[in-house]
Amino acid sequence: MKKIVICLVTLFLLATTQAHAEDAMEYFNLGLRSSMENQRIEYFSKALQLNPGFAAAYQKRGMLYYFQEKYDNVIQDFKNYTKLVPEEADGYRMLGMGYLYKGLHGEAIDNFTRAIKIDPNLTSAFCYRAKAFRLSGKNEEAILDSTRAIQLGGDPRDLASAYATRAQAYYEIGRDKLGDADRSKSFEVDPTNLFAEACLYRPAVASTSLEDIRKVGLLGIIGIAVVLILRIKLWSPQKDE
Repeated sequence: MKKIVICLVTLFLLATTQAHAEDAMEYFNLGLRSSMENQRIEYFSKALQLNPGFAAAYQKRGMLYYFQEKYDNVIQDFKNYTKLVPEEADGYRMLGMGYLYKGLHGEAIDNFTRAIKIDPNLTSAFCYRAKAFRLSGKNEEAILDSTRAIQLGGDPRDLASAYATRAQAYYEIGRDKLGDADRSKSFEVDPTNLFAEACLYRPAVASTSLEDIRKVGLLGIIGIAVVLILRIKLWSPQKDE
């Protein structure tokens, strides 16, 4: 009789688990299809309530939290993700990003390093580890990582940021000519790069925080937009009288 009960309980648990997995997938797919950011987070959260081992739901929700600048949530989701998918470099890169923007530079460096060990050609991991090194006062390491990111190539935004980070590191160690060259190169690669905008203000570079950089970059973008609008107005053809 006891064996029959055990079998019935096992079958019930298996059926329940399967049903939960199917429901979790349904919520996950709803999250993928939704156009509302908070609604997507809600769907991914429901999927995870039903299936706490749903790695892709942690990854998707973690990315949404990142764009909302909720870095504590980013860290938690990518901690869970890397436990479930320990062989994927990008999970550690995103975990490093969460720590970086929380100001936890040592933890950021550790996770970027793990990402690089898995994928030695991951440009963005070198790029962001360089930032973490610079913010930790390790300018020589920042220069080496920025140089490696530039050598690897890839996304222009990453390359522009690598040049800008190297420029900042050069300024901080008194090599202004090299800093000027990298600052110019950063703008050349990507004129909208926020870190390059911050490099325009060399005396303040050493104490520039990520939040300060965002503010300076925003002002730069607004200035560019105003200039473009004025040019359009000046260049627009006039109607015949």
